[in-house]
Amino acid sequence: MYLAFDSDLMIHNYQFEIGKTYLIEDTPVLWVKGFHFCRDVLTCFKYYNINSRICEVIAEDIVDSKGQVISRKITIIRELSKQEIMDRITGSEWAYLWALHIGNREVMIDRVTDPEWAYYWAKYLGNRDVMIDRITNSRYAYYWAKYIGNKEVMIDRVTDSEWAYHWALLIGNKDVMVDRVTDSKWAYWWAQDIGNKEVMIDRVTDSEYAYYWAKYIGNREVMIDRVTESRWAYYWARDIGNHDVMLPRITDELQRRQIEGRIKQDS
Repeated sequence: MYLAFDSDLMIHNYQFEIGKTYLIEDTPVLWVKGFHFCRDVLTCFKYYNINSRICEVIAEDIVDSKGQVISRKITIIRELSKQEIMDRITGSEWAYLWALHIGNREVMIDRVTDPEWAYYWAKYLGNRDVMIDRITNSRYAYYWAKYIGNKEVMIDRVTDSEWAYHWALLIGNKDVMVDRVTDSKWAYWWAQDIGNKEVMIDRVTDSEYAYYWAKYIGNREVMIDRVTESRWAYYWARDIGNHDVMLPRITDELQRRQIEGRIKQDS
């Protein structure tokens, strides 16, 4: 078990010493009183600065609440060296943050394999020639192209509907990206912000975006059969009409009564 301290081995202005035991008289309460600790080293960095000093501790009278742990009594055994902590870092996020705030970039560079942290490494630390091949998903291919460059490389890595839409809207290559937008949400937004409504209309099959299309673009006679989910059938009946068509699709009792009331008013 481990506890993180500031550079002076203090927590909230309370001084600790290695080798000593500390005790509170009352029952520990999570985030209120007691000694909070972590079961592994890297979890410490979720709550404390990565520059923190980490000590191995023995905790007694432990309260465990939904994965958060606190104790009434704690003994500070020893401080971990930077090398010991560094050796436990294998994930991309912590490798990047260690390199950014502490150093050892020549070690950490090989541990950053996730596209997100490869992008951040390239943007803020460098080594773009190394990190560029680790950008394999659409989101960070788009970010790389927009904020770093290499559009001719990244364009083929953007295959997800959302990022194809953003690429077309903010970078260009609409003729390339149009065929990559297949998701209802981004087909709707493409039609709204870019155009090609005659292409995108057939890609909007989800109830939510069929409703939005009908309300803000049109083609209600097409979209009406695509709204099958109760929530959006209710919104359609409320905002657009076709009460008799939408009522059987509404399963919420309160919403059904509201639409039934409207039908009675119309009759």
